[in-house]
Amino acid sequence: MTTEAGGPAPHGDTLRLLVEETRDLIKRLENTSVLRLAIQAGEYRIEIERGAAAGGLHVVAHGAATAGTGSEVAPHAEPDTRHAVVAPLVGTFYRSSQPGAKPFVEVGDVVDAGQTVAIVEAMKIMNQVSTDQAGRVVEIQVQDGEWVEFQQVLMYLEPTEA
Repeated sequence: MTTEAGGPAPHGDTLRLLVEETRDLIKRLENTSVLRLAIQAGEYRIEIERGAAAGGLHVVAHGAATAGTGSEVAPHAEPDTRHAVVAPLVGTFYRSSQPGAKPFVEVGDVVDAGQTVAIVEAMKIMNQVSTDQAGRVVEIQVQDGEWVEFQQVLMYLEPTEA
């Protein structure tokens, strides 16, 4: 986004526009079957999730969250420094190597680059999901046994100091 003079828009204007767009998206999603939407615009990330479990709508703007009817949006957003671990293919997500086994990772665990953090089963083949960077697991987005799509976010890591 640029100003009329052609220079970059100030952060405040960008954030104000993102908040307006988020409110518009919330209204547009009210009568649809969409349950989750995530949008990244430069350094800003907005996630909208709805459903009975969320108690209506849940809006996250760069880790600052508000829950409610969707009319509230986090007033101050910080850049999202989390790193997404995504599904390498379509299939069934598993947190452990077999039923009843200890999960590969839990929220709070520190992982190394290349470490296996999950499995996605496709056509009876177990495909390991590995991290491409080190970090601390801060959020797991998918339930064990849930169907995932290609490039769907499975979990987020907070990068650790090298």
